[in-house]
This record gives sequence, C-alpha cells and structure tokens, in this order.
Amino acid sequence: MVFQYKCPDCGADLKFDANQGMIACENCGHTEKVEEMTGDGQLRQSTDTDHQDVPMEDSSVVSYQCQNCGAFVMTDKNTTATKCSFCQAPIILGDRLEGMLKPDYCIPFKIDRQTADLAFKKWAKRLRFSPMDFRKSVKVKKVEGLYAPFWVYNCIGQGEAMLKCTTSHHYTEGSYDVTETNHYDVYRSVDTTFKGIPADASERLEDRLMDIMEPFDYSQLVKFEAPYLTGYLAEKYDYTDKEMFPRVQKRVSNYMDSYILDSVHGYDTKNISERHYNINRSYTSYCLFPIWINYVTYKDKDYSFAMNAETGKIAGKPPISVPNVLAHIGVSTVAIFILLRLLVVLLGGTFLW
Repeated sequence: MVFQYKCPDCGADLKFDANQGMIACENCGHTEKVEEMTGDGQLRQSTDTDHQDVPMEDSSVVSYQCQNCGAFVMTDKNTTATKCSFCQAPIILGDRLEGMLKPDYCIPFKIDRQTADLAFKKWAKRLRFSPMDFRKSVKVKKVEGLYAPFWVYNCIGQGEAMLKCTTSHHYTEGSYDVTETNHYDVYRSVDTTFKGIPADASERLEDRLMDIMEPFDYSQLVKFEAPYLTGYLAEKYDYTDKEMFPRVQKRVSNYMDSYILDSVHGYDTKNISERHYNINRSYTSYCLFPIWINYVTYKDKDYSFAMNAETGKIAGKPPISVPNVLAHIGVSTVAIFILLRLLVVLLGGTFLW
C-alpha cells in the first residue's frame, strides 16, 4: 500500500512543513493540519498497489509503484517513507506502518532544510582543529531529512551497592609531613524509576552519533500519523524493544551508580566495589525522531554529520588538521607558561627561565 498526498486545490504533492507544523503545498501554498488529513479521505490517495520482491542479490529489496508517474521504486526492507527517484514525489509505504510496525509517537521536524544547512555551515566554521578550506567552504554532497526509529523506555531500578570510602588528614610531625587515611565500608540500597530512556533501533545509524543527538524534548511528542512523514525519509526498526533492552539496562546501571555516589557525602574518595541491581522495564513506546544528516566529501573521503531536527544540536567526526592541533597545543602551552610566570612574580618569587 502506497500513500501519496495531493493538494485538493492544484493537485501537487503535499509535504510536511517544519516551519508551519502543517502539511503544505509548495506550489499554491495550501495548508492542512495533519489531524484533518487523516480524517479526510479526499486528501489521501491510498492504493493497494502491486509490490514485489525483486530478484537481486539482496533479496530484501522490494519495489513499489509510484502513483504519480507509474515508475517502480526500489526500497530496502526497512524504508517506510521515501521519494520516487523519477518524479521526486513523496511516497509513504503504508504496509510497513501497520500492526507492530506502526510507531506510537513521533516528534515532527521543527527545523527546515534551509535553516539546517545554514546552521551546519556555521558549526563547521567553528571547528578549530579542521583544515581551513573545509571550514570556510564545506561542500555538502547530500542532505537527508530522516525519521529515525527509537525505542523509549521507562524502567524500575532496584538493588544495593557496597562502597569503599576514605577520609584523609594531613599534618606535620617534627620534620615529617604525615597523611593519615581512614577507610570505611558504606552500604546503599536503591529503588528508583527512570523515564524516557531512548535507544536507537536502526542498524544503519551509528549508536554513538545518535546518543549525542540527545536529549529530545518529549513535550513535542505527538501521536503518530502517516502524513508527518511525507517529504522525508523514514525507517522502521531493525531491533525489537526486547533486543535493545540489554543496552538500556547498562545505561540504567550507570545511572544507578551515579545516583548512589551522589547520595554519599563526607568522604574524600568514594568508589563502588560491589553492586547487585535488578532492572526491569515498566513501559516501552516506539517513536520516530527527526534527524538531518549531511553527507560531505572532503579530499576523496566521506564524512557524515547529524543534526537533531528538533533542538538543532549537531555532531559528527570532521577531518582533522595536524598542524592546527599542534598550533593550538603550542598556543596553550605558551599561555600557561606566561600565567605561571605572572603568578610567581605576584607572589614575590623569582621566575627562572
């Protein structure tokens, strides 16, 4: 089943407009609220179209027929929204958004492509360790507006931990400087709830990069409706909520460590020596979060950068200029040297070169 949304005034393709928060026609300016579209059959073209497995090396590739031009569009097994490679019409693959594959919620795009492009170029200019020509004229090869699949968990963490703590006392005894250290065993039990822990469920997207995209503002979550996807790419999850939970458990375990350490006061050092945690999920929801991805080629090497299309946060691993790094280290070293010299002079000492 293919969904393609058409303007009721001029028949052009409708897309979700991040600035207006509505479905809009770029041709005549007609707008519609998403909730009005989902309730109005005249605005939705939904067809039980032929789609079939394509006999290629990758048996997961499936073809769908565009209702605009009739061309067959090749997609991989995880694509849920794309565009026709011939006429560029937005296409939503409805059969991949049914049953367990239908998201519970999504955060619609809040930043449009033009704003994202300008923000990325400004961000690149501030990369002090990158080559100058990359910073001044970064060339973006391709930009994708992608709804990335996430599982969001509420968890209950219970357990106990033992800590090794110390206090130290320094004093002078005759001609000796003495440090007296006392050791303590500290016990803590914990019973707490953690809400809204996200976990990227896409195999293609790098977990570390998606982690940096956090936090997402859950106050912007809306009940998922297919029209939010029109004009953007979207993927369904590769990993189920059960498969992703061990990663979330590890994250919650770290949160519990921090919670326990913050509860212990009055010691100079504190370290958890033993822990026994029981972490269970109380609720899981399947969400789509908006990401702009910039693909850049610099000196025949490919780089990718991601932007949280809700908050504007940007992350990625840019090219590094070794001379710039060495120059920065040199400047920092000189600055520290001068600062130390000034401090010595102000304290009445003599600075030896």
